[in-house]
Amino acid sequence: MKNLITLGRRALIQRLSTIVPAAGYFTAVGANVKSGWFNEVLQEKGVAFPLIVVQKAKGLAPQPGPHAIKIFSGFNVVGAVNVDLNDYEDASEELEHDLLRCLMPQMAILPDWLPKGISGITVGAPESFPPAEGVRAASVLIPVHLHTIIQEPRHGR
Repeated sequence: MKNLITLGRRALIQRLSTIVPAAGYFTAVGANVKSGWFNEVLQEKGVAFPLIVVQKAKGLAPQPGPHAIKIFSGFNVVGAVNVDLNDYEDASEELEHDLLRCLMPQMAILPDWLPKGISGITVGAPESFPPAEGVRAASVLIPVHLHTIIQEPRHGR
């Protein structure tokens, strides 16, 4: 049996890794995608920018179904660029654009990058943060929920 929560997180990381100019994006942030806590990743020695961190976040309330439950696994997708306070807006907006374009839900179509058992993605409102208070990067946080169907195990299989 496969853990769809883990497969969903890994698929999200893999999808974000496609953000490169050769694929039509503004930035090459897809070359530097990490999983963990954003603040801890920023403190790592030799951290490179631009950067994406996929951080576990609060999910939404599950919905019961027949012999299944639909959960909404929550993640914060945090992108960061190392720019100073006077020049961060353009770079931050390019990063925000790339992240939204990459994660964009397709109307009435199951995204082909999601594993079987994950029926969709919800993208929340982005928040932008300038470099300030000891943080040397401008960042964009986008909440994401993966719609995951967990089925009751069948006996005898």
